[in-house]
Amino acid sequence: MARNDALICLIRAMLLFSPASSLTLRMRRFRRYRLAGSAGYFYNLYMRTSRVAGLLLLATATLAQQQQTVEITSEPSHHLVLQNEYVRVFDVTVAPKASTLIHRHNHDYLFVTLGDSDVISARVGEKPVSLILKDGEVRYTPGNFAHAAINNSDQPFHNITIELLKPSSKVTTCTELCTTLHCSNGHKANCSKVVYNISSDQWLASLVTVPPSSQLERDMHGNPHLVIAVSDLDLTSQTGAASNSIQRQPGGLLWVPAGHAYALVNKSQNPAKFVTLEFKL
Repeated sequence: MARNDALICLIRAMLLFSPASSLTLRMRRFRRYRLAGSAGYFYNLYMRTSRVAGLLLLATATLAQQQQTVEITSEPSHHLVLQNEYVRVFDVTVAPKASTLIHRHNHDYLFVTLGDSDVISARVGEKPVSLILKDGEVRYTPGNFAHAAINNSDQPFHNITIELLKPSSKVTTCTELCTTLHCSNGHKANCSKVVYNISSDQWLASLVTVPPSSQLERDMHGNPHLVIAVSDLDLTSQTGAASNSIQRQPGGLLWVPAGHAYALVNKSQNPAKFVTLEFKL
């Protein structure tokens, strides 16, 4: 934990003391020094600057020690929950104000955020990046890098990380005509909403919202797909005369093999939200 604390200090110091902000600060202090004409002020400035430099040096040394990266399967915050020929899925929880170990992503991946989050992604050898994420947000990240994820929030950072085990091409984030409505019996009050988030030649990721007591026909063209619960789910899946109950908490998964067409009925009194990741055959 001491190494993680020092790593967090380093990242926050790097964000605070970027080159632009440091230059502005030094210029302001220099002007104040000239006006003050005080050797005491210069001494205080020197001491403050030395303390900052010492902090960065100490944290940099700790980061260097942590650059012995671990595989994602050995990172304690990442829990493998599903694996098949298409995906390897991890349920990830980072405690408030804590950091993961530096770990390697060897595959391209998607992640689904569960709950609003404030996170720093610190890649080895690169400037840290701040991420403000919304509940149900889906993002795509090309692989072959190592990083640590630092949780700035007072709440746990929870996400589902989906490694894509097959190559992806022409990955695109939807920017127009991204939403379709599916209305039960033609009543607009009962329309389910499907928002197309990100797609490639091989897959399509969408956020689905089904109102209470509404039905959604899921025509996935017979393609295999993964369902990730964003809200609590209390659904009935109907396939012909057969029906099955689907109950999941946020982060819960359902893998649907190829060749299955079904309708979903939301039995809950609250909207059902989930992400689907469809693989194109």
